[in-house]
Amino acid sequence: WWEDAKAKECGLHKGNLKQENSQEQNTNGVAEIADLFESQNLVSLSRAGIENLLRLEARREPWIVVLYAPWCQFCQGMEASYLQLADKLAGSGVKVGKFRADGDQKEFAKSELQLGSFPTILFFPKHSAQPIKYPTEKRDVDSLLAFVNALR
Repeated sequence: WWEDAKAKECGLHKGNLKQENSQEQNTNGVAEIADLFESQNLVSLSRAGIENLLRLEARREPWIVVLYAPWCQFCQGMEASYLQLADKLAGSGVKVGKFRADGDQKEFAKSELQLGSFPTILFFPKHSAQPIKYPTEKRDVDSLLAFVNALR
């Protein structure tokens, strides 16, 4: 079995395997995971940006924001549909955003942004102070669009 180690790798010893087309990039022995949800139709919110969005009681336009962690398999799994959502909502008056809620931001996201698990999707209505949490695990573009359209 050791003659063809790539075909029979047990998972405990990954040193002899090369993963191609992986999102991980190895830098100085530390694996860095590429960021998610990169699009010109999507706004990357900083901590100050999401705090400002939370404070506004009357927004000029509604927002949908994903709270994510780039290492999370479920966030990675919904990336394509969320990017499609951003493309479909471009120019519609609904802003699409993302906020990286892991690491130092996790406690803030849990206490202020209803984070329970990744990804968490919030809709910030135009005329309401409180964001509305997306209630289901269905993360396809049509389900997300129906959620947005029901609340705008």
